[in-house]
This record gives sequence, structure tokens and C-alpha cells, in this order.
Amino acid sequence: MNKIYLMLISFSLIFSSCETDFDVNAQWQEIMVVYGLLDQSQSRQYIRVNKAYLGAGDAFQMGSISDSINFPDSILEVKIYKLLPNTDIIDSIELDTLTIMKEDGLFASDNHFVYASLESHSSFFVSDKLYSLLIRNKRSGHTATSVTSLVPVSTFTNLPSEITIDNPFKFNFYNPNYADSLKFQVKKIDWNKYTPGRIYQLDVRFNYLENNVDTLSLIWQQPLVSDNSINLEGAEFFSFLRNNIDDNNAVREFISLDLFLTVGSIELANYIALNSPSTSLVQQRPPYTNIIDGEGFDGVGLFSSRSTTQLLGIDLHEMTRTYLIEELDRNFN
Repeated sequence: MNKIYLMLISFSLIFSSCETDFDVNAQWQEIMVVYGLLDQSQSRQYIRVNKAYLGAGDAFQMGSISDSINFPDSILEVKIYKLLPNTDIIDSIELDTLTIMKEDGLFASDNHFVYASLESHSSFFVSDKLYSLLIRNKRSGHTATSVTSLVPVSTFTNLPSEITIDNPFKFNFYNPNYADSLKFQVKKIDWNKYTPGRIYQLDVRFNYLENNVDTLSLIWQQPLVSDNSINLEGAEFFSFLRNNIDDNNAVREFISLDLFLTVGSIELANYIALNSPSTSLVQQRPPYTNIIDGEGFDGVGLFSSRSTTQLLGIDLHEMTRTYLIEELDRNFN
């Protein structure tokens, strides 16, 4: 088994409430908890598989035992099939088992695995095909399955595809020549919108140098939207920097801005919507899943897709740089 140690931030252990999901008097039942987001813009794909558990004892104590939440090493076979739109199978790959590290917490921190494609499999994932996930317990024969399409990689429609010395680009969030109410500028960002994409999130990374030694970054995360554009407000940009950079004696210098656009599928949109805090008087909502267990019933988890696009090395206009230096009060020069 190829073992590596890494921090996996894309997946979390999510377990359903015991109120209605399980019958405490029922016989033991194997339930796989599956989470995976295929992203064809990445070189490798990852699938997380855990056990759901319930018992007569303390649930927190049981969760601290690795066997309660993790399948043993090498017991699972995890495969992805490439399908034509009519669901005919044209190819398949088996995922490799990787050991991951988990920080200390309520759940056991040892024997955690993810299942990953190889970098050589990157050409296996293309937008016009369907992908079927099959997870099989080689001892019990229990299975979990799901199917998803891929979200095509979007591109920015009002920005260059690449920033170079010969092809520079600058954002301007401030113009002192306008009236007070108009000095803070708005930058509209547009991108291609494809049918499989349902939700969009833009992250703006602000890179700067501190004391001529440390290169630091801040992520200005924009809200989820369902349209193919978003406005970056200049006043909010400077407020974000002011609230997230310490007011101390450090000397700072702006380096660049980077844009990261993440596009999620309809299944991912539904999952996020149903797991967001409720704003109504009705607090209980049905859990979302598109995992089917071996008995043909709903499983637990999500198998879906997203895509990511990045544009690195954006500069700031001289008027915005002047505001950073003279008005922001965070020792930029």
C-alpha cells in the first residue's frame, strides 16, 4: 500500500443524527459514509470512506475507537467507472489507499484512509462522460454506489487567461478624483457558466511581504452565488485588509492578487443548502445523500464534482497602491 501523510481539508467526518436515522433496537447493519468531489482540474481525485456507528454505550467513547469509524486497511475495493451518456461502461480505474493524519479531537485519530487516483489517471476524467463510484467490502461483500457528471473548468470572460510581464493586468479599487461616494471602485468579475455548474465561489488571495522576510497571504472569500458574475467592492476590500492585518510596527509591501474560482454541481449545491443553518421555525430537514447502499436504499454521504480555475499575479493600480500606503494605516510602502 502506498502510504503518505497529509492533511485532508476537503472532507470531514459527518455523522447523521440518531433521532430518526437508526433504530437502536435493530440488528447490526454495515453503513458506509462516503464523501468525494471529482475535480478534473486537479491531478488526483480523493474519496473518503468511513463507518456509521450506533451502540448502547456512550457515542463519544465509541467514536474515539478507530474500529468504530474506520474500515481496516485493504478491506475496501474502491473503483471509478467511466460511462457513456447511455451508461455503457468504457473504462475503469481502481483507487490507491493512502494513510492520512487527523488532528486530535472527539474521533479516533489513527488508521484513517482515503482512496486516491494516480496522477497518471488525470486524462481519465473528461467533462462529457459520466462517472460511477463502486465501493465494495471484500470481506462482507457490502457495496455502496453513486454516479456523477463532471463540472467543466470555467474561464474568466473579462480577464486575461494568464498574467505575464508582456500581458500585465491591474485592479483598481480606489479613485481619489471621484466624489466621496464614488471613490471606492467596484470590479466586476465574469466567468463562463456551464449547465452542470450550479454554485460558484470566488476567493481573492492578497499576497504581501512583511519586514522584507515573510511572504504572507490573506484569503478574501466571496459569498456563494448562482450566477456567472460577482462584484468586488473596493470599500469591502480595504475593510477586509484593515480587519485582518495587525496594527503593529511591521513594514509591509504588496506583492500580488490571485483569483480562485470554484464551481460546484447541483448535488453539491443541494448538499450545502440542506446542511446550512436553518432560518425558519422548522429546524429538522432531511439529510441529503446521493449514495446508494448495496440493498438499494439511501446511503450516507455525497459523490459529486466541482472544478477550480485560477488566475495568478494580478497587480494593483497605482491609485490603489497609494491608498494602501497613505490611507490604510497598516505600514505599506
